[in-house]
Amino acid sequence: MPRKPRPSKHIVAFKVEPELAAVLDAMPNKSEFIRAAVQNRLASACPLCRGTGVAPFGGVGDELTKLVQQHPLCVCTGCGVKEPRPCHSPGHCEDEPRIEAFERWGIFICEACAKSTLFCTTCKKPLRSAAKKKSDRCDECRAA
Repeated sequence: MPRKPRPSKHIVAFKVEPELAAVLDAMPNKSEFIRAAVQNRLASACPLCRGTGVAPFGGVGDELTKLVQQHPLCVCTGCGVKEPRPCHSPGHCEDEPRIEAFERWGIFICEACAKSTLFCTTCKKPLRSAAKKKSDRCDECRAA
């Protein structure tokens, strides 16, 4: 009875320090360990991109982790795209209605959707698509 053909495998070689080589040589199956370690590393999602990339070799430091926690991703109410939290530095980006809408109303709209969104000229609350323009102010601002 003939043997089943084995799937082809490639040999990959890399250099390591003598200490690491000694640890790997002491393992009963260093090839399996290295394969598993590489696969686990490639499968770990980067906290910076929330799953769209691969974590850097050195991992994410404490400072970088704090930064990510302070600036989470926001989901656009128009198209659902995820983007980093918009700028909220005082005196910066104040002329962008989409940023003001996010800061004041908590409604995030990406740049692409902001082009087709109408904002209240008084309070910057998103109204509706610019194509359906009836008024440039929201009901609350018109009533005031």
